[in-house]
Amino acid sequence: MTDRFNLRQSLTCAACGDILNDPISLSCGYTVCAQCFPVSSPTSVKKSVFKCPVPHCDSATHLFGPELLPDVAATELTNILRHIMSNSLRPPTPSDELDPTSKMDMVATAVIPLLNCHRCSRPVTDAITTPCGHTYCRLCILESKIESDSCNACSRPLPKFSSLLSQASNQLISTIVKDFQLSGLLPCNTRETHFLDSTSLQQYNVPLFVTGTVIMPGQSFRLPIFQPNHLRMFRQALIPSSRYNGLCLAAVHRSRPEVAQFGTLLQIVNFEHRSDSIHIEVVGVDRFKLETHTEHDESTIVGTFEILHEAYIRQLSIEIPNAPSADDQQALVAHKEHISNYAVDLADTILQFIDHLGKTSSMPANAIHSQTDGLLGPLWYESIKSLHGPIPSKYNPMAVCWWAAVVLPVTPTEVYGLLRTIPIIDRLELVISWMQAFQARWERCRNTALQAFNQIPQQF
Repeated sequence: MTDRFNLRQSLTCAACGDILNDPISLSCGYTVCAQCFPVSSPTSVKKSVFKCPVPHCDSATHLFGPELLPDVAATELTNILRHIMSNSLRPPTPSDELDPTSKMDMVATAVIPLLNCHRCSRPVTDAITTPCGHTYCRLCILESKIESDSCNACSRPLPKFSSLLSQASNQLISTIVKDFQLSGLLPCNTRETHFLDSTSLQQYNVPLFVTGTVIMPGQSFRLPIFQPNHLRMFRQALIPSSRYNGLCLAAVHRSRPEVAQFGTLLQIVNFEHRSDSIHIEVVGVDRFKLETHTEHDESTIVGTFEILHEAYIRQLSIEIPNAPSADDQQALVAHKEHISNYAVDLADTILQFIDHLGKTSSMPANAIHSQTDGLLGPLWYESIKSLHGPIPSKYNPMAVCWWAAVVLPVTPTEVYGLLRTIPIIDRLELVISWMQAFQARWERCRNTALQAFNQIPQQF
């Protein structure tokens, strides 16, 4: 009878292979018996020598402190399984023989409520189990972390936001949910969020967040929020997104005198409560172009916009004048390859220039020219790689554009000009124009400094 739902297989300890006893769900996604959960040094305050009991676990780290409580849903599911197994030892009654599906329906009636999220009360999507043993949808637990920093069911504190974001799904719960979906007892469709879903690039009446800073796709940025009206805007603009599988902000850098026409979708990767403020770590994902907006008050702006996904932009980049028609497939393929190779060449030019900015002067250390030969130097070069991540490959021209905009000494107006430039070739050429202007300014300043230095001995 349990074969229909695979309960016995699902409720088996990933460490010892027996039916779970006082199950504990680990942050690696596996569920084990309480007696299979080893802490090599239980007297250690930090418990730094934990080893996962699951032989095939490949997670580098685990959340297991200050305590791991039994998985509430897995415990109840195991009790149901043991009850079914004990009843199966009794001879069937006449009612069982007349209606063999009745017991299976009773099992389903008992099990389905246990598969619900503790926040939204719907069947869990991408199930995450907290150290206190309660299971949520991933998006729901991230919202709870920001709203209250505590479990909705027991009010215990939650792990770090970044840990919840990267935590593996509870395999036991996810498997049982899938089995019930295949049995037709739970809906199989993917739950799409109200905003930033995965079905459309066009988004309507989305709350906007004003950052005050132009943030590029791929850029990591830390946003401190102090003012009460800005905090209200943040809470109203927080978007659970099935497209990006996380919490997002549709961010523009200004609201007055006019809301910026282009913005960046930001995914929240970390969140920290402080006594007088909150600090959010975000990373840019996609750009969007604002079509209409409505400002309700100083902390509430909603807009309708189109997401400018890079796959769509690449198609636009080859649809330039004089491009071959779609009917001439061979010529069209050659044209696409030419555009792609040209973009790689431009990206390589940008990377070579940035590498030049970070080189050490080749002149003798005691020469005045050594003080002016280099541009920004190796310390700057190492600093930007530490702050903004490794240098992207020339074969990813889109990433080269955004990375260059973050590391080069350009104005916010110039950065926004890049954000609003659509075709990739135009973006690359714009960055190269920055480089040329920067090089010319530097040469003028260098020559002025050398001339001034050379005149000093003549005055004494």
